[in-house]
Amino acid sequence: MKVGVLRFSALGDLALAMPFIRALTVKPVVLTMAPGQALYQDEFETFVILNDKRLRSLGRFVRAARHQRLDLLIDLQSNDRSRLLTRLSGARRIAERRFTSSGRSAQETWRAILEPTGLLGPLDLTFTPKPRDYIVLNAGSSPNWHSKRLPDAKWREISAVLHERFGLPFVLTGSPDERAYVSQLAGQLAGRCENRAGQTSIPQLKHLLAGAFLTVSTDSAAMQISAAMKTPTIGLFGATNWVRSAPFGPWSRTVYDTTYYPAGAPPSENMRECRRFYDNLDIRPALDELAPYLAESV
Repeated sequence: MKVGVLRFSALGDLALAMPFIRALTVKPVVLTMAPGQALYQDEFETFVILNDKRLRSLGRFVRAARHQRLDLLIDLQSNDRSRLLTRLSGARRIAERRFTSSGRSAQETWRAILEPTGLLGPLDLTFTPKPRDYIVLNAGSSPNWHSKRLPDAKWREISAVLHERFGLPFVLTGSPDERAYVSQLAGQLAGRCENRAGQTSIPQLKHLLAGAFLTVSTDSAAMQISAAMKTPTIGLFGATNWVRSAPFGPWSRTVYDTTYYPAGAPPSENMRECRRFYDNLDIRPALDELAPYLAESV
């Protein structure tokens, strides 16, 4: 059986889907955009790439998809454009979402799509301790999402907690547009810091996160890639929904300000307005819970 998996969207969503695509019992053709190919290229062999959303590119994409002669196309995007493209793909059978639920995580949604195909094997939850070389701090999330940024004082507090507990150097990541922001932040943190913001390609970022002892990150692509690479990961949330976007694996935790959200319910919609989401955020309970994954490493 020849199987395709379709997933576009932002890099973080592509990373969150990665453990589920890995778990398929057949190697799929991956239908995605250029960032998806860059992220997946070391794990999958065959791609159909949508270059952009112009009509000409959509036509080329459909022709390339039909050329694959797919028996089954699994749509993990599930929006109007993806449904149209799957129907034009020529696939004999299509698997897609037939429901919506604001309280459902992306991981639950994808499992519900994949399990009826009979091709979803066990998710890989094995874990090998990471080298005690460095901790990744990802402070940004894109210039369009300032609401995801923690106050500088909170990052100073987080770095002090991590420096006292582990004594490891920090590698700071972010997009090219965030380099100045990350640079000024690096000068305030405890311990030794290296600013790698804007200096890593997607494959290089994947490799960097895979080798980290721990990642502490805003809700971002770096958070999702880190968790998908089985690196202990703490995701810092406030303006966005930590149920829908929780990072993958038992080696990951989400942290939010329980004073701002006393009921423990995430915002129903992601918020771009900057508010005091993070004043009482504390990573120490998450570090305690992750202790089995942060034990003496190789």
